[in-house]
Amino acid sequence: LEPAGTTSYLLDGKHRMTQRELSLLEGPHRFVFWAPERRMLDTTIVVIPDRVTDVRIALRYADAYIAYRDDLRRYERSKGFITHVPTGVAAGAMVWGAWSMVRWAKADRALGDARQAYDDSADPAAITDLKRATIPEAERDFRSARTQVIAASGVLSLAAGAMWYVRARARDRRPPTYDDQERIRFEGLTGWHTVPGSTGWLATCSIPIR
Repeated sequence: LEPAGTTSYLLDGKHRMTQRELSLLEGPHRFVFWAPERRMLDTTIVVIPDRVTDVRIALRYADAYIAYRDDLRRYERSKGFITHVPTGVAAGAMVWGAWSMVRWAKADRALGDARQAYDDSADPAAITDLKRATIPEAERDFRSARTQVIAASGVLSLAAGAMWYVRARARDRRPPTYDDQERIRFEGLTGWHTVPGSTGWLATCSIPIR
């Protein structure tokens, strides 16, 4: 029986059993096999007198279980995406913002130093160079660094908002559940049937079910 250890079967519409070897009267016998998450198999096995018959039963996964498994995989991927992507964006924005702040501070110092040098210098050539090149370049760097700080702050704010939103939504999402309809069908067939004892069974043929 496959899966081994979890398969049950109903014999001749009367006896729910799990034994792997049976001794049965000759003739046809109806078997209904079932295991958790598997498709129920309703089949007839014909017992021939004075012969040992090996029967291999492999139960296929139920269509509903396959659909549930696919839904669960999509749920796990979606959960990982909505959890990790905003967090990753926020972390990246924090790194970008920190780097931009450092660059902004350096640009601010460089601009201040250039302006101080312009105020303190008595060399006409140096003053001209500071006025035409050094100070304008320092101002451009300062503005660029400031723009990056503003942009990084905006991205961080958006990422933090998105992270809060998706986590709030994630709390309301529930993973898919599996309702084993095959089990319900099988239990409906078996009812309260019990495993029969060995007394009263007339052995004419042995069927090891493997």
